[in-house]
Amino acid sequence: MKITHLELFHISVPFAEPYHLSKIYGTQHNAHAVILKLHTDEGLFGLGEADPMMPFTDETPQTVMAVTRDAIAPLLIGRDPVQIAMLESALDQAIHGNLTARGAVNMALYDILGKANNMPVRTLIGGLRHSKLPLLGGVGSGTPEETIAVIETQIETGCQCFMIKMGALPIADEIKRMLAVKERFGNQINIIIDANQGWEVAEALEFIDGINSCRPDLIEQPIRRWDMNGLKRIHDMSPYPLSADESLATIQDAAMLIREQAVDVFSIKVSKNGGIDKSKLIAQMAEAFGLKCLMNSMLEFGITQEASLQLGCTLLNLLDSGHAYGSVLRMSDDITDFGENISKSVVTVPSLPGLGVTLNDEKLEKYTRDYLKIDQSLI
Repeated sequence: MKITHLELFHISVPFAEPYHLSKIYGTQHNAHAVILKLHTDEGLFGLGEADPMMPFTDETPQTVMAVTRDAIAPLLIGRDPVQIAMLESALDQAIHGNLTARGAVNMALYDILGKANNMPVRTLIGGLRHSKLPLLGGVGSGTPEETIAVIETQIETGCQCFMIKMGALPIADEIKRMLAVKERFGNQINIIIDANQGWEVAEALEFIDGINSCRPDLIEQPIRRWDMNGLKRIHDMSPYPLSADESLATIQDAAMLIREQAVDVFSIKVSKNGGIDKSKLIAQMAEAFGLKCLMNSMLEFGITQEASLQLGCTLLNLLDSGHAYGSVLRMSDDITDFGENISKSVVTVPSLPGLGVTLNDEKLEKYTRDYLKIDQSLI
């Protein structure tokens, strides 16, 4: 089997409602992704998805398409797609960074491998440990009343774990939000606080001190990604578990976080971390050193969500909480059938070969803003 050509689709889909994040990312109105179709001479094709988001990532949809055309495709076309380790090694040598572009390729290669062997990807990477996983509900920035209203609505669907976005408001207001949520719900729900790099070290410590005994289950990425000393200081002074998201892009980042004992949890995102293989290695490193993993998400569509689920369902060291497999529920529409796996705030792992996700070509065409076909004539 040989790879013959690639198709790239830059899509943009509005959120069902604007998503209010930290002051670093502002309010998001549309989700952008690059969908990859990797074609072979035997009629099989693999699906991948890149989810770049500047400044969360260093990439944009435009850079994903350019680097795929100029650097990635020449190393893929004419090669056997099931030789994933060889292809990943060649790409590692030729390309620095560009992890969301690399992630889309890795997903597509595994999709082809699974389809060629009539096996789901999870079987190829270790086997099923969890047939179902609870969802993590996302709550954007807002007033205490708005925060409580969103949680109450999601509780009605069965959701019991919530990631509350902070980092946009003054610390005093964020403390009031936390106190109000705890007063309303007590220990009925699990709470993850995610400031998305929106705080300074002093602000994070002020928040921790100000919430008193209103214990969150996890605090994620309170400060800038590069401030390892600050992250370690917060970790050493916090009675609550701490996780790294933006600070954890590469395998080398994982090694540094472990060496510095800066966090308790790794927030894994298959697109952010460069695909299934690299994400799995990060999860295994975490397991070896006693850290847990939260399967988190970018602003993703169903292909990345499915790739993440295929990995997450194999891991031994998952955090005992909800996991971020509800990204498509935030969208006004999706280009796949991934949402069919979700019921009552639980996601069920599909048993279809490959990634197990189906693309809706009509919706793909509807939301495509830019298209690129890459074959031998372009390289």
